[in-house]
Amino acid sequence: MTSLNRSSKAQPSAQRATTLEMVRLACPDAPQASRICESFGLAIVDSDGIRELHRSQFIDSADALKEGLAEKAMQIHMQRIVGSFVGSAYGAG
Repeated sequence: MTSLNRSSKAQPSAQRATTLEMVRLACPDAPQASRICESFGLAIVDSDGIRELHRSQFIDSADALKEGLAEKAMQIHMQRIVGSFVGSAYGAG
């Protein structure tokens, strides 16, 4: 006997992990960002300052957690944190 359910359910494809290279290619470099800001009358963003701020946050977070987490737990935690920042940058790019 054949099935009465004839709808073909497409299998959702697995979303590819966002990489730093994908972010680099999607986001404008400093000269491009400057031209975009000038064209649209936007304030120029201090991308180097933002990058340094995030770097400092990661280092401060790791320093605060280093005594309470094993090395593997720290690695997993930092991978998740950095991954969320990279994914956010790629989505906003």
